[in-house]
Amino acid sequence: MDKLTALSEGQQKLIGNGALRDALDWDDARYERIKRQLVEENAIIVGRGRGGSVGLATAPGTKAALSAFIAYSHVDEEAKNALLKHLGPLTRLRLIDSWHDRKIKAGEEWDKTISSKLDQADIILLLVSIDFINSEYCYDIELEKAMERHEAGTARVIPIILRPCLWNHASFAKLQALPKDAKAIAAWADKDEALENVADGLMQVAKELLASGK
Repeated sequence: MDKLTALSEGQQKLIGNGALRDALDWDDARYERIKRQLVEENAIIVGRGRGGSVGLATAPGTKAALSAFIAYSHVDEEAKNALLKHLGPLTRLRLIDSWHDRKIKAGEEWDKTISSKLDQADIILLLVSIDFINSEYCYDIELEKAMERHEAGTARVIPIILRPCLWNHASFAKLQALPKDAKAIAAWADKDEALENVADGLMQVAKELLASGK
């Protein structure tokens, strides 16, 4: 997607299969496999003509991907990384662009950067565990700001229950949580199935917000 975006200068214009394949330096089998996958995900469109061509499915002027801020305890780093893998298709479809504190660059003031990203986020994901609940920064700062934005209607806050814990009396308990039935991801027999359920729920929210222009 990055190479196609560069070759098309971010526009919805067709690029020849041969030119794109050469730019990627991929063999035919790999190119065709990835192309089919992206077509199925509605990330690219296919043109006709000699040799064929492909282009970005997102038209110029289409709203940019939604910014998704991930609030989590560093104890849950592994769970956060697993979630990011399952959010990959949503990023490729240009539905969301995830941000978390590991993206803070050297020399940046981390508290100001986090505050700024929280203020800019369209969706705020709360990765809920007992460590999130017990974290002064997560619970008293990030969560408070997230709920302020929720109450103001300027962001969609979505709790994602990572591990069983006493969260039903928290300020976010009134919000619909993921996965299905707010069953903690750790309690699912198949963790990939749980994460797929979360990703699907987020995809529906992203499409709804993009369609509404919010």
